[in-house]
Amino acid sequence: MASKVVLLLVAALACVLGGAEAKLGRLVVSGVVPCKTGSLIDIATSPVFPNAEVELRCAGQVVAGATTNTNGSFTMEADLTSALAAFIGRCSLVVDTPLIKCDAQLPPAGKLVSYLQGPLTRLLGGIFHLFPAGFSFHGR
Repeated sequence: MASKVVLLLVAALACVLGGAEAKLGRLVVSGVVPCKTGSLIDIATSPVFPNAEVELRCAGQVVAGATTNTNGSFTMEADLTSALAAFIGRCSLVVDTPLIKCDAQLPPAGKLVSYLQGPLTRLLGGIFHLFPAGFSFHGR
């Protein structure tokens, strides 16, 4: 239900602003990448993944990217117009950097993937902040 409300709000904003040239604001995504396999990995109990490449992929396209710092943290920004799929669940964070780079005992192939979550407030303020819902390991 909430995603339908957000989608309608975004569509209404696009109509009010008019045309493809209008910018709806900025999408900011930040979080911490774990160095671990599993499903919905708890970042509070997991080691972090420094120097990992994180991509925001919406409907199969890379919309933004960032590299984690030594604490495994990242922040990236995208034009909200180019990331509208985030509001209907078609965006995810993807880390293709092999886990073996942060722990030699982990698999050399596979990726970490997380859907996005965040409050519906601040959309009208021009900045919409989202976070990883929880990374899960996907082997190849």
